[in-house]
Amino acid sequence: MFIDEAHIYVEGGRGGDGCVSSRHEPHRPKGGPDGGDGGAGGDVVLEVTPGRSTLAEYHRRRHFKASSGRRGGGNNRKGARGADLVIPVPEGTVVSDGEGRTLCDLLAGGQRFVAAAGGRGGRGNASLVREAGPMPRFAEKGEPGKARDLDLELRLVADVAVVGFPNAGKSSLISRISRARPRIADYPFTTTEPNLGVVVGEDSDFVVTDVPGLVPGAHLGRGMGIAFLRHIERASTLVFLVDMSPMSGRRPVDDLVGLEEELGAYNPALLERARLVAANKMDLSPPPEEMEALAEACGQRGLELYPVSVVTGEGMPALLGAMWRMVESARRLGATPAVPVEFVEAEPEIMSVAREGERFVVTGPAPERAVQMTDWENDDARTYLAGRLRRMGVEDALARAGAVEGDEVEIAGRVFEYVPEPREEETGSENG
Repeated sequence: MFIDEAHIYVEGGRGGDGCVSSRHEPHRPKGGPDGGDGGAGGDVVLEVTPGRSTLAEYHRRRHFKASSGRRGGGNNRKGARGADLVIPVPEGTVVSDGEGRTLCDLLAGGQRFVAAAGGRGGRGNASLVREAGPMPRFAEKGEPGKARDLDLELRLVADVAVVGFPNAGKSSLISRISRARPRIADYPFTTTEPNLGVVVGEDSDFVVTDVPGLVPGAHLGRGMGIAFLRHIERASTLVFLVDMSPMSGRRPVDDLVGLEEELGAYNPALLERARLVAANKMDLSPPPEEMEALAEACGQRGLELYPVSVVTGEGMPALLGAMWRMVESARRLGATPAVPVEFVEAEPEIMSVAREGERFVVTGPAPERAVQMTDWENDDARTYLAGRLRRMGVEDALARAGAVEGDEVEIAGRVFEYVPEPREEETGSENG
């Protein structure tokens, strides 16, 4: 089954805890701290993997968590880093966060994106000497890995997109010019998913895709077209395939106008791409006046028109040659098959204080990380945290927000009582 959307939850591995240890030397039972740092947690990484063509796997499995880092050891032994968890995705996968902001656009094979970073390893007591004194009796806990919801959307990467109304012969065209073997039958909506084919030439290749038949109002969600229109957004060249059969019940010129209207309503930029028109089923002897009307409409739009029969092969070399020229021209001009993507920039590490009811809530990467990495069973660790938060400016920020002694303060899910450090009163001396 072709699945082009998925929602997943990713979580980086937790960092390993730091170690509390001291050297034991002859005649010096406590020769100094030598507790090693914990290893960092593994990352969750999205990687473009050739051969993948769908996101179906991520409808069955939605939760992904990387391995945690190992705990540090004595004699300054650092814990091992957690293994990364690599999630293979198809070329053309767009990754967005839970709020719809685009994080990355994965186009090329081997391209990687760190979706959820692993947590930092906690520092052992040997690494805390400068900040906590000559013999720290505590170590840091490992930091939790980053976690978030992600939306994956597949937009097929193709040079040429073939669009047309149902039963125009799109799948048949792809099967004739490439090795793709889509399901083909003589009834509307044979194509229920996009097909990709590679057209092999002497000097270079190009990729062509079709889109399940559009119907009037497809951009509003009618029919099946709206679900697949995204797959033509990366194409540098569009082929409008119109049905010339007298039995179709439609006028070819109306089909051309309708296709332009649907694509323009979905994304006006699509009508700025290189385009041509292929008039299919010429073997069924269409009325000459219909061909004349279509030729006139193409002339008014500056579009090249190619009469073809996918069944007999009539006109196919000329059509294929025109497709080659347009693709090569787009490549020379650097018109890569892509749509501009807005990326989210990394948020600065800003601390903020907000009052929620009777409690003050402190947010920000630095204070939250400090709280998360504290060993709450250790009195020395809690004392060290209080001084660290004070040096970060948390106490001053709370005072500016209106906090007074005894108020509740929450940081990273932990609740404290606000007890500001006493300040020495500055006294002046009288001159006599």
